[in-house]
Amino acid sequence: FVKTNNKTYKVRLTLNELEKRLDNKKFIRISRSEIVNLDYIKKLDLSFIGTIAVELSNNEVSYVSRRRLKDFKKALGL
Repeated sequence: FVKTNNKTYKVRLTLNELEKRLDNKKFIRISRSEIVNLDYIKKLDLSFIGTIAVELSNNEVSYVSRRRLKDFKKALGL
């Protein structure tokens, strides 16, 4: 599924296929099941154990997987 501000769409592409089609300067894969738009990140919550919670502009919270942490930090310049 792809969520926008207004709707949720069902897509037939796998996340790997979708990731290849999206602009890697605006979108980043944060886990096996999620790709987020960097422009819609509202807040980051860094924990003591090294995980990062991402709050999006629609107030949903997602978590960056340990596998994707290095790429996520690099994309944000951290």
